[in-house]
Amino acid sequence: MGIFGALQSAVSGLKAQSHAMENISGNIANSQTIGYKRIDTSFVDMIPDAPVKQQIAGAVSSYSRSMNTLRGDIQNADTETYMALNGNGFFVTEKGDGSGGTFYTRRGDFDIDRNGYLVNGAGYRLTGLGMSNGVVTGSVAEAVKIDNSFLPAKRSTTINYQLNLPQSPKTASYVSTTPGSELLKPWSYSGDVQGSPVAPKVIGPAAGAPTTIPAYGYGNIVDGTALASTILGDNNTVTVTIGANPPFNLVFDTDGTVGGANVDATGDIATTLANMQAAIQASPGGAGAVVGIKDGRVFVQLGAASTDSLTLGSAPAGLLGLASATTPVTAGNVTSANMPADLLFTTNGQQLEITVGSVTRKYLIDTKGTLTAGSGVVKVDGTGSLKEMLDVIQADLRANGGAGASGATVSWDATNDLVVDFPGNYRSDVTIAGSAANTVGLNQTVTASTGTLSTVSAANAELFVKESISGGGITVYSQTGEPVNVQMRWAKVSDDAGIATWSLFYASDSAPGSANAWTKMADYTFDQGVLSGIAGGSGVTVSGTERLNIANLSINGRSFGSITVDHGLKGMTQFADNSGMATTTQLKQDGYGAGEFISVGISDEGQVIASYTNGETRAVAQIITASFSNPNALKRGDGGAYTATTESGEAIINQSGEGIVGSSTEASNTDISEEFTKLIVTQQAYSANTKIVTAADEMLQEALNMIR
Repeated sequence: MGIFGALQSAVSGLKAQSHAMENISGNIANSQTIGYKRIDTSFVDMIPDAPVKQQIAGAVSSYSRSMNTLRGDIQNADTETYMALNGNGFFVTEKGDGSGGTFYTRRGDFDIDRNGYLVNGAGYRLTGLGMSNGVVTGSVAEAVKIDNSFLPAKRSTTINYQLNLPQSPKTASYVSTTPGSELLKPWSYSGDVQGSPVAPKVIGPAAGAPTTIPAYGYGNIVDGTALASTILGDNNTVTVTIGANPPFNLVFDTDGTVGGANVDATGDIATTLANMQAAIQASPGGAGAVVGIKDGRVFVQLGAASTDSLTLGSAPAGLLGLASATTPVTAGNVTSANMPADLLFTTNGQQLEITVGSVTRKYLIDTKGTLTAGSGVVKVDGTGSLKEMLDVIQADLRANGGAGASGATVSWDATNDLVVDFPGNYRSDVTIAGSAANTVGLNQTVTASTGTLSTVSAANAELFVKESISGGGITVYSQTGEPVNVQMRWAKVSDDAGIATWSLFYASDSAPGSANAWTKMADYTFDQGVLSGIAGGSGVTVSGTERLNIANLSINGRSFGSITVDHGLKGMTQFADNSGMATTTQLKQDGYGAGEFISVGISDEGQVIASYTNGETRAVAQIITASFSNPNALKRGDGGAYTATTESGEAIINQSGEGIVGSSTEASNTDISEEFTKLIVTQQAYSANTKIVTAADEMLQEALNMIR
């Protein structure tokens, strides 16, 4: 071969480098083409058959090598329908004219054409699987077409509602120093309250209560166990005048020589006073008289039914301190202030128990001033007037009887009845017991009752808002898409020993003068902060502690049909919250009004998402992708489109949308600097091949010149 072989090898080199130059040129030209995959050039040496000792370098051949598996940079795009593939695979497309055929591309600059199809910049339509209600319904890939018609309205059927209620709601009526001020007071809602609100009032008709008060007088403080001779002298005299009866003298015998004495005073003072009582009782007008020691003092009193006056004198003057006595009180003039307590409670040491709700107060009535109260018992001084004694009991109840007794009154009324009243206490039952209660007819139980509220009229709406806290609001929709705002409020109605009850109301009619401004949905019972039961209001059915159904939600006269309020398994709680407000963790509903199509975008799951003016979105198609066993063996077509070949293998379809990135495009994988480097090398190689041709030509010329 020789020179001719060298010449042919140089020509093959020129052809190969020209091929490489063509690919470099195409790569550089498409460096800004979306999704473009560059083509590299590979060279193969062509060796003719020859003995080993005579082998030659041979010629060269070139072929194109696709770089389809090399991903270009992913760039953000302003168009929501643009997309890129972060990984292997291709979008599955068809021709834009609908002429058929399946083409694969990495070019993702898809936009909506006039017919509603997603078409990329090269004119290929994107294909995918149809979807309905978020579920893939298609089984065969079809061109994705966007329907820009209105989205019909959907009626609200469920409200998902979860929140935490504070242990102590800070309503507008709440006062931190007033127990129970945070609770709803149904009895205050005139015209709305149901049932019979009861504030316990116990009235004891005291059988045998005195209608008159006899005259009585107090003397000196004495020790009943001391000898009478320590304060009395023999023949000392006390002169007693009872009413219009003649005066009579009580003469004390202290040494046992009676003489003219009529009262034995040889023993202790208590015995002497008993002898003195017997002498007075034996005198005219003295029947039923009492002489003894009361509150440590000498005490003289005429019989309980007596209305006679009492005059006391003594010789020497001041003997026993009995210098004066009270004026008797006639019928109709008896009051608790002028009635000695022991005229009503005639037996010393009687007990009284008053229980208000869960708080019990125990009292020991001491009418002699000689008793000592045990643990947990309050001793009440009964040596004075009945009013003084009742005032002590009243003060203790108010201070220590709990919230239900904070306004308690204990009094003796004009009809001679003992009255224990608990105004404003509609929550705590009252029980009065004990021997003292039996004496005055107070031994009974009165059950308190708050009444209930099913609706609140407009007249009481302001009061209701003050005694409740906001539970949030949400817009629901009718069948025609009419919106209505559902406002909710929570009112705490009871709280006893860790068991709390709340009522949920919704604003049902905002018209002035409405009889149903607020309507109760249900009552919720919490045990130690955990929801333990729900009782539905009128027209409301309950399913466990998870949901309730309102048969017909009516607001401002418009019916919105059946609505389910779903709280979930543990969506309702009642734990302490310093804010005193309800904390909503979920409040949403499933309805919406009609919406106009505004845009379409691509989700991270590779779904085509249509957006509407009502805020709703709908997945209309699931984009599919295709991968190949040998993607570099795909046949290239115009516009970055590829078709499958025998060498590439059949397409493997992926319906998961994995790797699809919305609002993005994939740049060309051409590296300009690398292409320029290859350009220089190719140019030099081409030039070197031309030198071979020139040299071979010169050698041939020399060979021809040899025969001239």
